[in-house]
Amino acid sequence: MQIEIPSIRDNTQGYDYLLELSRFIIENPDDYFDFNFNKCAFLEQNAVAILGGLARYIDAYRKSQNTTARNFYKRLLLPPNQLTFQIESMSQPLLRHLTSNQFLPHITKQANLALPREDSIGYKQHMNYMDTNEIADHLNYHWLSDERISISPTLKQSIVSRMLEIFLNAYGHGVEKNHIPGLGVTSCGQYFKNAKKLKLTVVDFGCGIISNVKTHFSAINPNLDDASAMKWALEMGNSTKTDSLNMNIPRGLGLDLLRDFVRVNGGALSVYSNSCCAKVDKKGIYRVSELKNPFAGTIVNIAIICDDRHYKFISESNGPEQFF
Repeated sequence: MQIEIPSIRDNTQGYDYLLELSRFIIENPDDYFDFNFNKCAFLEQNAVAILGGLARYIDAYRKSQNTTARNFYKRLLLPPNQLTFQIESMSQPLLRHLTSNQFLPHITKQANLALPREDSIGYKQHMNYMDTNEIADHLNYHWLSDERISISPTLKQSIVSRMLEIFLNAYGHGVEKNHIPGLGVTSCGQYFKNAKKLKLTVVDFGCGIISNVKTHFSAINPNLDDASAMKWALEMGNSTKTDSLNMNIPRGLGLDLLRDFVRVNGGALSVYSNSCCAKVDKKGIYRVSELKNPFAGTIVNIAIICDDRHYKFISESNGPEQFF
């Protein structure tokens, strides 16, 4: 089945398309998909992370189905990949972009295609092992670099630790709690120099936040609705202890500090999981809405404005400059 991928931005229309595409592919994992990019001029970081995650999902699903002799022989007769990217259909600008941000080197397994550009922080896959030190260094020195935004060391450390929590929660949902082994986590960061925006999207195709919370509370509150489960995860995750890898303990996402920061900064924070989407409004309040196309997993997206202000905790301030 050939699918024509359009240009996809980090906006409502972009997510509507990505969620519809994800639902269709996950509901038909035995089909073969061929992505054509003739009508695609650009893919923002959310599209790159999700398309990469879909490729990982189909690959992991296929491997999980090839355990019987019948499926083994079936595999020999069929093409090696169930989801392919028509690189020859890509325009040169799109090809350069997806090569420099390390997406195509991952997908095509050609790690030496190109070096990342200055404004492309890049695509990453975290499979059966997650190096927390590597991710923390990547967030601290590359994504949230001093050249892009001015933040006090104390606040920066707190932001990086909360963002690391996002990866660890995604890893716990996407690897430890999934019936399909080998899914892992995909992410993509991007810096928009002209707009002075820094973005990061983290994706897992695990059970999803709402499903996890409702399962945990099924005995004491079997009628817990999806929106309430999402709000619980968002409001109760204030602990800095990462226990998401414990199969019996659901936890919040630890996003309170990030929520407050993007409110002050003018950025954005959104979470898509199962049947709901939660976005932080200008007052720092989570607005939860129902998704037209549920997502089998979790997407966390954060955008930061790289302005000329210096950000720090109020407790660090000795003068009138108190932004946070």
